[in-house]
Amino acid sequence: MGATALGAPTKEFFVGMLTRDIELSDAILDLLDNCLDGVVRQKGASGKSTSPDYYSEFYANITITCNSFIIEDNCGGIPRDVAEKYAFRMGRSPEKEGDELPTVGIYGIGMKRAIFKIGKSAKVITRNDGSLYQVTIPANWAESDDNWEFPIEELASTDLLLSGGTKIEINDINAGIVDLWNSDEKIDQFTDHMIKAIQQSYSFIIHKGFEIKVNDKKISPLPVKLLITEKSMDTGIKPFVYKQTFDDVNVSLAVGFYAPPPSPEDIDDENNLKRSSSDAGWTIICNDRVVLYNDKSHLTGWGEGGVPQYHTQFIGIRGVVIFESKNPQNLPMTTTKRGIDTSSKIYSVVKDKMRQGLKLFTDYTNRWKGQNTEERKYSTAAKSVSIESIINTSTTQNADNLLTLRKNRDGFMFKPTLPKPKNDKPYRIIRYSKDVDKIDELIEYFYKDLDHSVSPSQIGEKCFDIMLERARNTKE
Repeated sequence: MGATALGAPTKEFFVGMLTRDIELSDAILDLLDNCLDGVVRQKGASGKSTSPDYYSEFYANITITCNSFIIEDNCGGIPRDVAEKYAFRMGRSPEKEGDELPTVGIYGIGMKRAIFKIGKSAKVITRNDGSLYQVTIPANWAESDDNWEFPIEELASTDLLLSGGTKIEINDINAGIVDLWNSDEKIDQFTDHMIKAIQQSYSFIIHKGFEIKVNDKKISPLPVKLLITEKSMDTGIKPFVYKQTFDDVNVSLAVGFYAPPPSPEDIDDENNLKRSSSDAGWTIICNDRVVLYNDKSHLTGWGEGGVPQYHTQFIGIRGVVIFESKNPQNLPMTTTKRGIDTSSKIYSVVKDKMRQGLKLFTDYTNRWKGQNTEERKYSTAAKSVSIESIINTSTTQNADNLLTLRKNRDGFMFKPTLPKPKNDKPYRIIRYSKDVDKIDELIEYFYKDLDHSVSPSQIGEKCFDIMLERARNTKE
């Protein structure tokens, strides 16, 4: 055999490339993904999309200190043969394909990437089917390219992880992470940041019973609801709903109002709005994992295909798309699970429906501009309903259904007929800023009382009405 050129990778390259392009919070979310995938492997796919308590009695607890990171769960643990052959490899082995379970693990790098993002050494203790063992990643592992294996040690039967689960303890924290965690105040700040990230990514799962704690703080889910007028009313506010199956990928979509459209006064006083723009937009979920949260960009159809760019006047609009598949590689998400793969053919088709539904509610908002008092008769009469109830609505006529989806060429869909104003002429909002003292002068002029309760928008409208009347009088 002739001379050869060395082509083996280096550990330094692997560790550097794995961890370079992922944020610390996203790496921690990867570890939570593993916990949830463990639940799915225990329980199977049955009831995962429809059961309101699928994750009940399962938990994951995260503990962060200045010199260690620990995550512990009761989600079934890692089978010994999986640990030996697959779980600690740097990438997903072809032999591991074909699980046929709706998990979110795709590339086989999540746990290793998270460990090396946080520190240089780790102990992974796991109990599965009565077997308790530990896998150790030594601190000097990356210093030599010769040995890519990690030692496995059987542990005596203790009271650790009795119900089956995994405990990962990461030590020798990397310098950049130490700077984030080197005081109680900084740990508290990071914990608060992490809780928000978990709420955004796992609210649907927490709603289904999964319990997550970060430094003993139990995380509550964020409510995701849309407004629906009762079926007994002839006209009212209802969401746009679409369902379709693409080979082995099931798609459910709902978009509508979660709150009434804002009045001009609300828009003028945006800083004091009771709700925030962060609550509006599209949330996209792949196998229960939120990969895009309340997005208001062209990625989700805003500013495209006749849909306007997002503006505060659309603050009441929210949409959710759920993708589910037993083969997570077919889901339109990026490797970090924090973004959408826009090259996905499935997502391209679904995005057309997202724009179709979105345009219904932006048009409605524009149509009712300047007539908010009349519009409130409809939006305030509607009730808030959980997105799960809307998504799980039947495609057949049923008295208990909130909506009745009908068959069309692209799947099942409900397209609402929204209320129209009696005066359906287009309205436009006139906005400008003036000195507060000058506005006060007009208040005193109109009402002979500087303390009269009136908004700047109402003063502007009064000035417009006066000038309009004068303009009309000159034509007579």
